[in-house]
Amino acid sequence: MKTILNLLAGLTIVCASTAAQAIPSSYGSATHSSPHWQTLADPANNDSYGVTWSVDNGLTWGRDDVTVGQTLQFRFNMFKPNVGTHYADHVAAWVDWGQDGAFDHTADQIVYGEHVIATAKGQVNTAVESALGTWRTPDTPNITFYSSAFAVDDSHVGDLWLRAQVTCSHSLTKAAGVRNHWNAQWHPNYTGDYQNLFGPTGHYYQGDTEEWKITVTSVPEPSTIALLALGMLGLVVTRKRMA
Repeated sequence: MKTILNLLAGLTIVCASTAAQAIPSSYGSATHSSPHWQTLADPANNDSYGVTWSVDNGLTWGRDDVTVGQTLQFRFNMFKPNVGTHYADHVAAWVDWGQDGAFDHTADQIVYGEHVIATAKGQVNTAVESALGTWRTPDTPNITFYSSAFAVDDSHVGDLWLRAQVTCSHSLTKAAGVRNHWNAQWHPNYTGDYQNLFGPTGHYYQGDTEEWKITVTSVPEPSTIALLALGMLGLVVTRKRMA
């Protein structure tokens, strides 16, 4: 699991000390055993992490502070180091908009997406796959997903916690305790229901997790700015008189 909070130099996320940046225990855990088939990363942009966001309508992507009045959109890049033979790869992410210390599976979900690999069991086991094997980088190793745009208002001032995860359909059916979970991932009962199976907590064999703290600040009122400017002007005048 990645807990990523202002670890990249030059970022302007407002955070507490490094020791205080672990996600609060109230959010529960989200763990994985193997990132070999899908991970959150963006190698094409030399970024070892896969979560970024934009406050300028997608012109630039980074991990900057957010202020009230801005529009916030998230981007998630899933990197596939190897091909895999499962039904699909999945991404999901949640933001604790209410700052109540927990992720609500439905209300807090900001993105869900899936990248289908094989619409039927054994479909990718072609002669090429048999010859090269699945332990190789696929033709499309980077799959990018975008959230909707969210207007940031005064109710969001403070720290917003985000959790993003990627995994595969087999990990989801297995974690759900489905019988014959490998074959079941192609069954119609599940191919249309993976969003419900993919929750913000728990353990999935394959995949990766990133967690970020996003600090939202309010914009000072014009009168406050004016008072600050007058105070600075008075300080300059006083210094000149003392000179």
